[in-house]
Amino acid sequence: MSNNYFNKVKEIIEDKLGIEPEEVTPEAFFEDDLNVSEMELIEILQELEESFHIELLDERENIESIADLLDILSEKLD
Repeated sequence: MSNNYFNKVKEIIEDKLGIEPEEVTPEAFFEDDLNVSEMELIEILQELEESFHIELLDERENIESIADLLDILSEKLD
């Protein structure tokens, strides 16, 4: 799992949602730990799609945690 992906994901989450940096960890679940709504998650995925030029929205149902998202990014980009 690339640190570059995590840093970008963390930056977007902190920027869009105003979440404290120490709360954004690979183990964090979007809904349970970070209180991210479905719409907010879609916005995060859209921004990542633009940054990395990949499709993520079709994977939305498989993304519950930051680790899930990082795994998908690794699969699509590595």
